[in-house]
Amino acid sequence: MSNLLVYSGIVTKTKALEAKVVKDAEYQTIANFESTADFIAYLKSHPGYDHIFSGIDENLIHRGQVEGMIDNCLYKDFSKLYSFSNPEQRKVLDIVFLRYEVNILKYCMHMVYNQHRQYDLDSITAFFNKHSSIDITALASSKSMDEYVENLKGSDYYSVLTSIQKTEITSFDYEMKLDIQYFMKAWKMKDKTLSGDNLKYVTETIGLEIDLLNIMWLYRSKKFYNLQVKDAYAYIIPITYKLKKDKLIKLMETSTIDEFSGVLKTTPYEFMIPSLANGTVEKVYQKTLFKNYKHQSDKYQNSMAPISYYLYLKRTEIDRLTSALECIRYKLDPADTIKYITIT
Repeated sequence: MSNLLVYSGIVTKTKALEAKVVKDAEYQTIANFESTADFIAYLKSHPGYDHIFSGIDENLIHRGQVEGMIDNCLYKDFSKLYSFSNPEQRKVLDIVFLRYEVNILKYCMHMVYNQHRQYDLDSITAFFNKHSSIDITALASSKSMDEYVENLKGSDYYSVLTSIQKTEITSFDYEMKLDIQYFMKAWKMKDKTLSGDNLKYVTETIGLEIDLLNIMWLYRSKKFYNLQVKDAYAYIIPITYKLKKDKLIKLMETSTIDEFSGVLKTTPYEFMIPSLANGTVEKVYQKTLFKNYKHQSDKYQNSMAPISYYLYLKRTEIDRLTSALECIRYKLDPADTIKYITIT
């Protein structure tokens, strides 16, 4: 059977979901809202979120619940696509889920560090339990990081976190280790389970993200933290793609920002230098990933690339909506809100 026939059904279903994403003009409307209640009332009538917020009293719900419910839209869409997919297509979605798993572990960690932080896990527990054996209810109710790590026993994350547990570390260190574990696991899984166009585009999307993150972290470690080379190794994702190993090592061994930029000029990522210098690197990172997902979707139309592109779009949309909600809460000027949440 041709790839066109194999993927036409799930691609068509994905396009129907994509038609419901929040448009740029709608973000302009959202940026002008004056209250959380206005924000929720708008989503209640939006085709991408009405099924989640229908019947919710916008005057009674708290922000943590709202964030959890918005996240749940992504997981519901993922579940729809997973149910519709065949075993071969699910191999890609299983890799996508690894990112969701780590994100949810981070939410639970935030609740350990801030016992007053509210996040609605109830709406995503059923989804999570279908794909993972980790007990997120136990994680979220942990009273200390020792208890949190113990509740990860039996998972791949347990040994990763216990290896740094006795050192002087912060939530940032734990989160970095979770991210590194995600990339290492996803990289191995795609080589083991994927083939053809799916392997090509997944390698490109994950590889690009790894390279960009390693460059960003190394730059910050030199500019803001003054880390020694041996200490920087602990925060590097030990995988290279277009940023070859010898160049990565040279970047790590540079002593000044000028030296760092000089080495970066000899790599495919020279375009990052201005944004690193002027503080807009996060925007450039997001734009680069967005353009790459779109490029892969257009290039490999009869594969899971269009599905990965949509799920990335949705994840980005949820990040933007969550940020917009924060801006509304703190009464930011609408123009500043738009600047803050604009990606493309």
